[in-house]
Amino acid sequence: MGRDCGDLALWAGLSVGAETIVVPEVKTDIKEIADKIEQGIKRGKKHSIVLVAEGCMTAQDCQKELSQYINVDNRVSVLGHVQRGGSPTGADRVLASRLGGYAVDLLMQGETAKGVGIKNNKIVATSFDEIFDGKDHKFDYSLYELANKLSI
Repeated sequence: MGRDCGDLALWAGLSVGAETIVVPEVKTDIKEIADKIEQGIKRGKKHSIVLVAEGCMTAQDCQKELSQYINVDNRVSVLGHVQRGGSPTGADRVLASRLGGYAVDLLMQGETAKGVGIKNNKIVATSFDEIFDGKDHKFDYSLYELANKLSI
């Protein structure tokens, strides 16, 4: 996931406290990642999470490149289907109910070919054409910077 858009990796990385999040929207410097990991080790950190969106490189390639700069035990875990198998939280269930109810209301009004989601904290419907043209998507660099700030 995240071949063309790093949003999922960004949100996942921020939610798990990843030290580094590698996304297609931001140039990656493996040496900087290695330096950040080493700085954490010097401060007593026992682990670092590097979350890699698939559009940047494979996790295995990231592991190999990091091994050229630092000598630490590093392991790759590709979430794949595992991430889809987690139990939803109460908030997930409420959001799904709200979105599903809104979608049913749209269908009852004869509206089709739309996706529903949250935009500016409101439930909205957007045509599939608009969703897939990608013009309205803007990567949230402020959230990316927040993740970097919190990972120090």
